[in-house]
Amino acid sequence: MPALLVVGGCGTGSDDLVRRTAEEFTAAVASGDVERACGLLTERAREDVECESLDVPGGTVRAVEVWGDAAQVHTSDDVLFLRELASGWRVAGAGCESQGERPYTCEVGGP
Repeated sequence: MPALLVVGGCGTGSDDLVRRTAEEFTAAVASGDVERACGLLTERAREDVECESLDVPGGTVRAVEVWGDAAQVHTSDDVLFLRELASGWRVAGAGCESQGERPYTCEVGGP
């Protein structure tokens, strides 16, 4: 019977899913597809914005960090925060800026 070798990296699957969600969100924002972009927001983040006027920087994904059901994505122009829900990864915060030792401030949602 042939041997089966399973190789996995710690968090690699989650990193890929987070990256794909962030890329889909930034592409939707860049193309003006606010319906799709808003569909990728958490319910709480949608409460903070009128989808028709969603305007956040976007950019190309540069780095992904995942901690359990939370993630931070650095793009070339923005910082996004994502949460893993039953429906998959969703953007909880967008248009976020570091405040040094204080929590990030976000145009939409938050960390």
